[in-house]
Amino acid sequence: MNIGKNIKYLRQKQHLTQEQVAERLGVTYQSVSKWENDTTTPDIALLPEIASMFGVSIDALFSDEIIDCAHVSELRPLIKDDDVIRIVQMRGTKVLEVSPRPSPDAPPIEIAFPRNCNNSTQYFNVEIYGSVVSDGSINGDVVAHQSINCGGINGDVVCQQGGISCATINGDCKALGIACATINGDIAADRDVAASTITGDVSCQTIKDCKEIHAHSIKCTGDIHCDKIVYTD
Repeated sequence: MNIGKNIKYLRQKQHLTQEQVAERLGVTYQSVSKWENDTTTPDIALLPEIASMFGVSIDALFSDEIIDCAHVSELRPLIKDDDVIRIVQMRGTKVLEVSPRPSPDAPPIEIAFPRNCNNSTQYFNVEIYGSVVSDGSINGDVVAHQSINCGGINGDVVCQQGGISCATINGDCKALGIACATINGDIAADRDVAASTITGDVSCQTIKDCKEIHAHSIKCTGDIHCDKIVYTD
């Protein structure tokens, strides 16, 4: 049991004296001193107040390696009450910043997704704070804050600061640039799109290496290199 050591650590981390902690909890400073020296332990009824004062869980008060609010403060903006799987990179207690491209300080994240990812029971939405590399498919919507390179995506995909490179996308996609064999969904790219087959509306700079497009609308500021274009109603 490490509650005494953890109370002392959290108290000093917040630059509080034993007297200040005692005053907030309605006990004597001698009681706080005894807790920190493991002479006695706090009354169980005080545990919720102690945890709340230091901004940690009750379980954290008893943990071997306490992680206090200062250590997890960078993660708090990423914590949302939804069903999205979020993947971040950390060095020590610091969340690595997302830059426009991978670097030695923020390398790509390699992920192994389930091999039978087309199974409806393995559908999940993913948000990745960095670039992702996966030789499998992702069955769900994806947000990558850099770029994504994978086998395929069965869902909508957004790359906020990078490009998309994969075999097939069965959903809408938005990125700086997109290079895929087949895209079954609407496309919004700031730069070029390279795809053999596109079924959906396209907005980009240039369309390259395309054999066939079925779309209601195609908006390109540059050239369109495509063997066949079918405009749909």
